[in-house]
This record gives sequence, structure tokens and C-alpha cells, in this order.
Amino acid sequence: MSEVRKFRVKTRLSSMIKEPGGIHVSEALKRGEAVIASQTEVCLDQIDMCIARIEALFADPKGDPEEMYRLASDVVTLCAVMPYPALAEVARSLCELIDQAGETGRRNPQAIQVHIASMKLLHRTGLDAKGSQQILDSLNAMVAKLDR
Repeated sequence: MSEVRKFRVKTRLSSMIKEPGGIHVSEALKRGEAVIASQTEVCLDQIDMCIARIEALFADPKGDPEEMYRLASDVVTLCAVMPYPALAEVARSLCELIDQAGETGRRNPQAIQVHIASMKLLHRTGLDAKGSQQILDSLNAMVAKLDR
């Protein structure tokens, strides 16, 4: 039998932690949260732009589904910084819907329209978790009904 050998790799982070004069984790977290908070309006504006562009692409019969997918994916990314898990879920679901349409060649305009309306309802409305969940449940029920 071979002998098991263990190696301990020294990372830069572990070295920095041991150095004197660094900042505490709690202070680093506070600074990170402050940076994120300073970017809140920028993120909200970007989400506004993405939703408006998705809506415009949907309205255009020649609208590029790949561009719509990219914009919905951007909304998911922007929601990673914001406390918008329901909006991220709807945008991710829209990505799946567009992806399925590309595979099957069957576009479901009603389902896309419901996703866009749901994103608009969830963005900048200040809904609590219960209200957001009701919108998600309604969206899922509507998409299931449209898939029949």
C-alpha cells in the first residue's frame, strides 16, 4: 500500500490574517457593505434598463432572443448585490424559458409576457417576502398552465 501524505498550502489570505496591523473581519464586512450600498442606485438603474430593453425586444417581432437572454442574465447578476431574490428567480426562469424555446423552436409569447410583467411587479416596489412569493407562485402557476 502507498503512504498518504498531507500537504498544508499557505495561502496569501492565511498569511495576511497573521500579519499585525490588519483590519478585523467585522470592519472589512462593514466596509464591503458600505461599498455595495453606495452602488445600490446604479444597480437599480441597470435593472430598469435591462427590463425596458427586454420589453422592447419582446415587442419587436425581429427581437433577438439571445439578447433577451443576456439581459435577463444581467438582471440575475445585478440581483446578487441587491436584496431581490424573487426578481432574480423570475429573471432566471425567463432565461430557462428562452433557452427551451431555442431548443424546441417553439416560442411562448404569453409566458414571456408574464415573466416581464412579474419582473416589473417585483422591481422597486418594496414588496415583502410574502408578497414576492405570491407573485412567484402566480408566475409558476401561469407558466404551467401555458405549457399545457
